[in-house]
Amino acid sequence: MTPEELIQETKESIEFNTKKIEVLDKEINEIKQEATKNIEKLNGERNQIVAQIIKDQGGIEKLEKLINVQDKVES
Repeated sequence: MTPEELIQETKESIEFNTKKIEVLDKEINEIKQEATKNIEKLNGERNQIVAQIIKDQGGIEKLEKLINVQDKVES
């Protein structure tokens, strides 16, 4: 193999590997975008559940106060 052939082969290898990196980077970005979308969806669902828990806790506190007032009136 001549030095020129070796240079050409090396250049082709660099070009090929560069294209592989570009493809991998594109796939990585697509996966990141999908993961981000899924995380945002799950966080939204989680926030709705947390809001419901807080609402329910407030309801329980009101009921407990109502029960305590009724108990005091009855005694």
